[in-house]
Amino acid sequence: MGLETTRDAAKNTPPSMTSKPPKQKEARCGPDRAPSGTKIAQEVANSGKLQSQSKAACLTAAMTFDPRIKDAGKLDPEERMQVLEEMRQASVLVLTMVYQDGTTQLNPEQKRTPPVCGLLVLFKRDLDCSTPEDSLGLNDSLVYLKLEHTPAWAQQNTHRELFIREMLLQILSSCQLSQLVCYKAKDLLRTTLQFYRRHLNWKQVAGCRIQDPQVSGWLLDPTDTASSYQDLLAKHYRRPSITPAPGTKRVSQVISNLCLLYWLNVELCCKLQRQGLWELYSNMELHMIPALAAMESHHIHVDKEALKRTSDMLGTKMKQLEQEAHQAAGQIFLVSSSTQLRTVLFEKLRLHERCENKKLPKTINKQQQSTSEAALLQLQDLHPLPKIILEYRQVHKIKSTFVDGILSCMTSKNYISSTWCQTSVVTGRISAKHPNFQALPRQPVQIIKKQYVQGKEEEVVTVHPRAMFIPQEGWTFLAADFCQVELRLLAHLSCDPELLRIFTNPQADVFTMLASQWKGVSEGEVTSEEREHAKRIVYSVVYGAGRERLSGILGVSAEQASQFQDSFLQTYKEVQTFIQSTIQQCHKQGHVLSIMGRRRSLPNIHSADWGIRMQAERQAVNFVVQGSAADLCKMAMIRIFSQVSSSSSLSARLIAQLHDELLYEVEDSQLEEFAAVVKNTMESLQHIDSLGVHLKVPLKVALSSGKSWGSMSELNIPPTSPCASPL
Repeated sequence: MGLETTRDAAKNTPPSMTSKPPKQKEARCGPDRAPSGTKIAQEVANSGKLQSQSKAACLTAAMTFDPRIKDAGKLDPEERMQVLEEMRQASVLVLTMVYQDGTTQLNPEQKRTPPVCGLLVLFKRDLDCSTPEDSLGLNDSLVYLKLEHTPAWAQQNTHRELFIREMLLQILSSCQLSQLVCYKAKDLLRTTLQFYRRHLNWKQVAGCRIQDPQVSGWLLDPTDTASSYQDLLAKHYRRPSITPAPGTKRVSQVISNLCLLYWLNVELCCKLQRQGLWELYSNMELHMIPALAAMESHHIHVDKEALKRTSDMLGTKMKQLEQEAHQAAGQIFLVSSSTQLRTVLFEKLRLHERCENKKLPKTINKQQQSTSEAALLQLQDLHPLPKIILEYRQVHKIKSTFVDGILSCMTSKNYISSTWCQTSVVTGRISAKHPNFQALPRQPVQIIKKQYVQGKEEEVVTVHPRAMFIPQEGWTFLAADFCQVELRLLAHLSCDPELLRIFTNPQADVFTMLASQWKGVSEGEVTSEEREHAKRIVYSVVYGAGRERLSGILGVSAEQASQFQDSFLQTYKEVQTFIQSTIQQCHKQGHVLSIMGRRRSLPNIHSADWGIRMQAERQAVNFVVQGSAADLCKMAMIRIFSQVSSSSSLSARLIAQLHDELLYEVEDSQLEEFAAVVKNTMESLQHIDSLGVHLKVPLKVALSSGKSWGSMSELNIPPTSPCASPL
């Protein structure tokens, strides 16, 4: 699909820029006409909030009095009709949220995002290049939508609030309106859903398509995951950044930024087309924005009291382990200090001298003896202290990260909602924070709770952070997991006949068959250890783990690990051919592609430094496999999201994405019906005609359900015909 220059075509894609817009000229719009200080003070005094006014109040007051901006809350019925008509006639709507501290989404990101007080919307009608790019065109207009909840006693404001809400809904829910552009569009959608929670269902904005320069900039350069709006301007639009202006000129600064956002989006979309990324952007990444916004608007209920009890128990266990460590060391030291631990292990106990034929790891910078997990594992049979430290670290991580970390996200609530990041991982994966759901351990951890009553046996306590997450009353958790998706993709990409043969039997245990082929024994003779080795070796190949890393994972010497890898690649020769051809292609083109066209440039592939070049080669292979898996999981999210949002009966909600696994909250009465939809949709992604994907191996999805995330059991449903509909 080409980028058109006509105004009609601009409703679907931004206009192509046949020439650069002219350099900065004098703006056609007049200077700021903010009210005088006396008028602002009088307005503030009338509201009774003179002492609490901030930068935001000054900015929003200036915006509402600025002749270039229409305040939607002050319009009479006739003016409202005029604004709606202007909105319908606009080719592009450019939006940004305005925060209570006087900043917008176009300012550098802050550690804590301040509350939102309104939205500024640019109705863009002049798409030619004669207007200075940071100024309003003659036919452009601006509207400010103040977001506020009217108190029950202030009935006179309900019509104004209703108009703003309905106008915003028209902007976000109608595919017939103009093209939408917003930097950090997901935040805008999530804020709207949260603000109007009682009046707006997530299904009403599920079809929203907002072009987001943050997403398009990241697709063009996925290694640049932290670009601000000003960074994107400097990188892609070649204009000097706008320096913050004092006083009333701040309104002009916001307007200029909003106008430039439109032209930046045009430039980025042109680059996406030139680099063959437009289909991926429009068919996948834009559809992810409302899906992630809906995820963030859903509440995930937590057993808060159980979390607190677990935190207390783990705290007691840490104190016990500290005492044991002091007794084992024969002195008091700070257990969490690597420096003090190093002194005890290697200067006092001199454990390194007792290591026969073992090369202990060193620290990277100072080349001192390491106190890492790998080092402690090698020392644990020589003295009780290393094992105590390993257990202490495990308990500390569970308590600080998975228990106290979740509690800190809850404050006075009994639920949480993660922030899901679309543009933070170079392979295209989704990541999570506050809390990081994806880091929560899959398996429960057993903690030995010592007893101080003589004759009473020690108690083994099972800690499972996932068990603290519970569905609401009348609902059930449903998890859908792509089985061995990266191995299946490796089989598809390499076309290795032995790997392909493994997947012809849908009921087979893939890693047992793999170990059987690799070891040359029958499947019945494969031990659980050999199966686990086969699994680890496969993923060491996929992720490019060296022999040192693999030796630590398998608990064998580096030489044995190297032999395992070599013998595996000898058995599956086409895998080695795929790895070599991927690296050669990257050397030739400077980049690699996933199965759906996701792209990563690797300039270090030509580095004269062997270590840097080898790292780039590993990254090339890893990106092709893991990036392809990320593509499949995103497409599964989008397809299921589309089916639920278009259904009048289905109400299931996606609450977490764990790389190859999707976690839903489903009404009990709909569990079996929805489980069938999920399984059929995900497995149908073996063929995606719109993106030219036709996998040589079938996709397999495992389902499980439960009344807590930590107590999921396998869910079997009868096979039905695929019901996934293409986007």
